[in-house]
Amino acid sequence: MDLGAIRTRYEGWSRGPALALIAALIALLALARWSPASAPAPKVRTSAAQHSDLQLYRDIIAGVHAGGGYYKVAADELRKGGYPLKPFFTFRLPTQALAYATFGERTMIVVVWLLCAGLIVAWWQRLKPCLPLPLLAAAMILIAGGLGGMLQPMTGLFHESWAALLLALMIGIYRPERAWPAIIAGAAALMIRELALPMILAMGGLALIERRWREAAAWAAVVAVFAAYMVLHAHWVSEVVRPGDPASQGWSRMLGAQFALKSIAKVTFGIRLPEAVAAGLLVLSLFGWVSVRSGWAVRATLLLAGYGAMVALFARADTFYWALLAAPLSFAGLAFLPNVFTDLAKAMRKVPNFSR
Repeated sequence: MDLGAIRTRYEGWSRGPALALIAALIALLALARWSPASAPAPKVRTSAAQHSDLQLYRDIIAGVHAGGGYYKVAADELRKGGYPLKPFFTFRLPTQALAYATFGERTMIVVVWLLCAGLIVAWWQRLKPCLPLPLLAAAMILIAGGLGGMLQPMTGLFHESWAALLLALMIGIYRPERAWPAIIAGAAALMIRELALPMILAMGGLALIERRWREAAAWAAVVAVFAAYMVLHAHWVSEVVRPGDPASQGWSRMLGAQFALKSIAKVTFGIRLPEAVAAGLLVLSLFGWVSVRSGWAVRATLLLAGYGAMVALFARADTFYWALLAAPLSFAGLAFLPNVFTDLAKAMRKVPNFSR
C-alpha cells in the first residue's frame, strides 16, 4: 500500500534506537492504561447548588444583550454564582460575550459549525499532498471526532472552544511564504481566550528560529496588541471589584497526565470509549504527531503537548474544559502511524554489523 509522502523521524534508524523507542512507547501505553482511574473525574460544577460555568456565561450574555455593561454584569453574575472576582483574569475577556450578545446564540452556533467545516477543509488541503486517500480520509474522520464536542450547541459558550478551533485552523492554514491568514486566526484566538498566548509565542519563536524576521515581527505585534488589551481589561475589572470580593483558590492543582487524558477524552469522541482505550489512543496520536518530520507537525505537537501539560499541571477538576484547546487535533496523529511503524519495522529488520 502506498503510504504517501510523509517523512518520519525514523528513516534510516538502526535496530538499537528503534528497539529503545518501541520499549518507551510500550511503557507509556502501559502507564496510560494502568492508572486512568487514579485521576479525579472532570466535573462541570463543584457542588449541586453552584451555577455551572455554562450557565454563568449564558447569564452574562443575557445581561449584556439586555443593555448592561459587560464588566458590571459579569461582576454581578460572578458574585451571584459564588465565583471568585480576583485576580482580574477570573473575568473572561469580553470578546466572546459581546459577539454572542450582538449576533445571538443561534447565529454563533452556525459560525462554530462553519469554523469546524473550515478546519476540516484546511487540514484536508494540508495533508492531501502527504497521505494517500484512505489515510487522508481517516485523518479527517479523526479530526471530526476531535470536534465532536464542539458541535453541541452549548459548547460554543466555552471560550476555549473558539480558541481551539482558531488555533487548529491557524496551524492548518499556516504557510511560511504566506503567513498572514494564520496570524489573523491566531490573533482572533488570543483576543477571545488568553490561554492561547503560549501557542502564539511558540509560533513567533519558531519564526525567529527559522529566520523569518517579518513574520516574527508580526507575531510580536499581535502579542503587543493583546498586552494592551489585557491592561485595559485589568483596569475595567478593577472598577467593578469590591474589597470584600473573594479571590481565586488558585490553579496549580497538579492533577497529572491521567487527568489531562481523561479531560481530552471527555470533550471529544473519546467519551464514547473505555477510559483506558481513549488514553492509549491519545498517547499514540501524540506519538504520531511527534514522529512526522514537518513544520506543521511540530506546531501541532507543541499545541497538543503544551495544552495537555497545562491541564495536567494547572487545571482543577471543574476547569477540565481547558482540554478543549487540544481537542480538534488530539486523535488525528493516529493517521500517521502506518508510516511511522513502517519505518520502525525497517529499522528492526536491519542486521547489526559487529565486524571490526
